[in-house]
Amino acid sequence: MCGIIGEYSLNGDDKKFLQQRDLLTHRGPDFSGFVKLQSDRLKFGHCRLSILDLSDKANQPFSIDGYTIIYNGEVYNFKELKLKIGGVFISNSDTEVILRGYIKYGEEIFSILDGMFALAIYDPKKMSIVLARDRLGVKPLYYYQNDHRFTFASEIPALNAAFNINPKAVEAFLWQNYIYTEEEILKDVYSLPAGSYAFFGLSEKKLEIFNFYKRSNIKEKISDLSQAKKELALIMEKSVKDSLVSDVPVGVFLSAGNDSSLIAAITKKITGRVKTFTVGFDNQSFDESVRAEKIAKIIGSEHYTFKLNKEEIINSIPEILDTFGMPFGDSSALPMYFLSKYTKDHVKVCLSGDGADELFGGYPLYYLPPIASLYKLLPFKSIVERLIELAPTSFNKMSFDFKLRQFIRGSKYDYKTAHFFYRSMNNIGILKDKNFRYDQFKYLFEEVKGRDVKDQLMYIDQKTVLEKNYLIKVDRMSMAHGLEVRVPYLNNDVYDFSMRLDSSLKVKNFTTKYLLKKLLEDYLPKELIYTKKEGFSFPVASWLCEELRDFMMETLSYDNVAKTGFLEYSKVCELIDDHVNHKKDYNRELWGLISLVRFLTKNH
Repeated sequence: MCGIIGEYSLNGDDKKFLQQRDLLTHRGPDFSGFVKLQSDRLKFGHCRLSILDLSDKANQPFSIDGYTIIYNGEVYNFKELKLKIGGVFISNSDTEVILRGYIKYGEEIFSILDGMFALAIYDPKKMSIVLARDRLGVKPLYYYQNDHRFTFASEIPALNAAFNINPKAVEAFLWQNYIYTEEEILKDVYSLPAGSYAFFGLSEKKLEIFNFYKRSNIKEKISDLSQAKKELALIMEKSVKDSLVSDVPVGVFLSAGNDSSLIAAITKKITGRVKTFTVGFDNQSFDESVRAEKIAKIIGSEHYTFKLNKEEIINSIPEILDTFGMPFGDSSALPMYFLSKYTKDHVKVCLSGDGADELFGGYPLYYLPPIASLYKLLPFKSIVERLIELAPTSFNKMSFDFKLRQFIRGSKYDYKTAHFFYRSMNNIGILKDKNFRYDQFKYLFEEVKGRDVKDQLMYIDQKTVLEKNYLIKVDRMSMAHGLEVRVPYLNNDVYDFSMRLDSSLKVKNFTTKYLLKKLLEDYLPKELIYTKKEGFSFPVASWLCEELRDFMMETLSYDNVAKTGFLEYSKVCELIDDHVNHKKDYNRELWGLISLVRFLTKNH
């Protein structure tokens, strides 16, 4: 994993460009590279985290016959592709394989890469910069263009874009606590869509984007449990084995959840030994370490639990928020930051269970549509909703009253709109512009029109909360410490299998991830598998009333909120008052506002 940056400009400044590159040093502390092309008008920069072929021969930018590549990620089928491409190679890196593959096959190479990647290639024949990003957007790639230059990078701050706020991105953030659009927080800054490549013609100075991967509608689905389980077992073993390819030590993040447990168990089966890592905390509702230790003991892993000090967490929060270089409202970034920080002391690569929920049906949201339809038929709904509204508010993790309120909020709509509102923030009135728009993910639902409802909802989550929230969280928090995180559930074969799997084997009645749990029964006892889904978080709701109250009040002060120019201070005060007085749990809304206002006031 690395950091990449490039710029095309007629009058670029080398010193300024290198300063921008060095903003990515945390992503790749092992080597920093720089090259000038096209009579010095084109610059490529790279910060390397050495994982495969640790020699200088694999340093980047990497050039062959006038073609130059900078690349962030890992491609697991590079050895297979190396044989297919043929010829003499000067390194043992996947970087060289990708570049030689592009020289031989052109943009067709991107569709056969298996792994995670964000890359740029200078193509001297087409006089173009070629950008590409993996199928599901595991690795980030942003770009910015004005009248004078075109710049791309792994993180937004390295773009050195003009600090002009994009209202559309702000609205998206205030709805979902992350920016789910391709337009980013700054005007003229975009993320390259997942599964796409682009040509920036140096003569035309125009970017053209093409999809190299499009999810197809498979009509013949696997619905036999026995067949599906056997096939998934083989595919998961191959995916984990591929993800273990490395010239440095590899471990596995192990929460108390099923997804990481399966990855850890399969790793142990393949290698005979595995190091696993989790964080512990002194709040029983939020601490997963005891259960994770039980799972580790059954699997037989060499397990490490990092017991976290509350004071250390609280003191690190400003730094963690700033690490994103953009507003980011998911407070589960906190445990991921510390898990990555302490894991890096033991390994340089870690496998994660991210993506399983969105591929294999891990959220109760997927079985809610028929329940919501029945609920609409109930008499006296207004009385029920009033009683729920008056119920005491709990600050426990994923509390029942929180889930109930979110269900009531979304159930009045059709299943498409409801899916938008089930996860949305209670931020109505937060903007001075009372016309608070939202698109309800309509454009994404159009892409899967006519498919099974559960599969539609999973697709929406893959394109929104997975790509634009969870994967960004893991990328930024792990890269902050120079730790590479790989996601076996998102490798090509696993994803393709999930598309062929009938939804009845993903969500069966009220059992989520049905097939995945059936496979995990081969490794763990049922009482550790069929438990309530918790999520990975800290007690931020309570902290905002106590330890973080001063930080919240300072960040969301009248002066700071007024500086934004678009937030309604009275609504901010209402959210704070209701929360600290335990009338409502608004920790998600407040954490998102803290992130947004801090970003705006710190950078403007």
